[in-house]
Amino acid sequence: MKKKWTKHIGIFLFVFAICAIALYGVWRIWLDPYRGTVSTFEKSEELDTVLTGMQAAEDLKFIVNRLRERHPACISDLPAAVQKAYEREYAKLSESTEVTVLSLWQSASRVLACLEDSHTMVRAYYEDTKFLPLLFSWEGQRLVCSGGGYDGYTVNKIGGVSAAQLYERFQEQFSYELDIWSRYVFASRINRSDYLAFVGINTGREIEISLERQNDGSSINKAFALQENAIAMPIGTEPFYDYSVDRASGVGIFILRQCIYDKTYKTALKDFFTSVRDEGVHSVIVDLRGNPGGNSLVANEFLRYLPVESYQVGRSTVRFGPVIWENQPGRQKNQQAEHVFSGDVYVLTSTDSFSAAMDFATLLSDNGLCTVVGEIPGNMPSSYGDVLHFQTPNALLAFTVSYKYFMRPDESKSNLPLLPDVQISANNALEEALRLIHND
Repeated sequence: MKKKWTKHIGIFLFVFAICAIALYGVWRIWLDPYRGTVSTFEKSEELDTVLTGMQAAEDLKFIVNRLRERHPACISDLPAAVQKAYEREYAKLSESTEVTVLSLWQSASRVLACLEDSHTMVRAYYEDTKFLPLLFSWEGQRLVCSGGGYDGYTVNKIGGVSAAQLYERFQEQFSYELDIWSRYVFASRINRSDYLAFVGINTGREIEISLERQNDGSSINKAFALQENAIAMPIGTEPFYDYSVDRASGVGIFILRQCIYDKTYKTALKDFFTSVRDEGVHSVIVDLRGNPGGNSLVANEFLRYLPVESYQVGRSTVRFGPVIWENQPGRQKNQQAEHVFSGDVYVLTSTDSFSAAMDFATLLSDNGLCTVVGEIPGNMPSSYGDVLHFQTPNALLAFTVSYKYFMRPDESKSNLPLLPDVQISANNALEEALRLIHND
């Protein structure tokens, strides 16, 4: 009898193991969103590297196949606009004898731009990009130099092409949801050699720029040489957070430069709110200006210090191979910290508050827990996100594909960007928040 039961148990364990291996295989081959992704990017081939037409077409097909496999918008088929662009670009590449990496980058970008998903995009990846010794920004409809000896000068032409025409070229080849994001990225990257080439400027020589002085309308034409890290901002030199608490004004300011959810962040929040309590602070400002995003759990951790038992979260959909899994909206229980803050909360935003930083502001705003001061953030609150990283086999172009769709907590506003309660230039947002606090 004992031998019989031992045999049955052995058969059960064998069958269980086979089923587990089969299920794991199904997960890895068909369902796991991260299958075939890369953890770090290799350097792309140089922009002037020549591929055969079939190599370029193979890379484009590789990108589009990842869309078909992973992107929620492509669960049934490619959207019509994407399909049309893909067929046009694939035919052009495959019929060519030679295709540069630059041309392939532009071609693939035109296809992905049709998705209107700012998280799904392609680029050439380099760590040694050269720069113009200038920074640019927008003032209304004018592209201007920002800082340095030409501060405030209007940029009329770059490389003999008008700034307006360059921006039109950029928009045709860039993935974005809101024009403000496209404008910001164009201005912030057009001093880079790779993005100058991306919009059709010859970077093999000095770049002639036509500038106009605003106070008298005089014009100058000057040629600038591209330089190694000419005035590029250092990366990683500032901590991702900072805070201050002022007892005299009754204001605490928490600056979050990147949405990193880890023990350091959680400890910093605890220390900040402990100081807020000890100093008798009545107003807290969260500064998300310039924050490019990261992990959206930073917002949930912040909410632990607010006096709410629960808060509304939005609906989301996740793609697992041929399956879409939907998470329903609802109230989420707040795991409150030991000490909570019952005063006023202000959140500062800018055009370059993006992704998880925008989510942070939206979660608080849609739940009526803060006053948003500043500019409309760079992407839509209801949008695709959570990206997967890939590289093409031949040109090594780096690209990302969203595999989730997020709906903002207040679905009645799903077609709107996050509109600040007080819309004002990001440069003046802190001063405006302080003014609002002291006038209450």
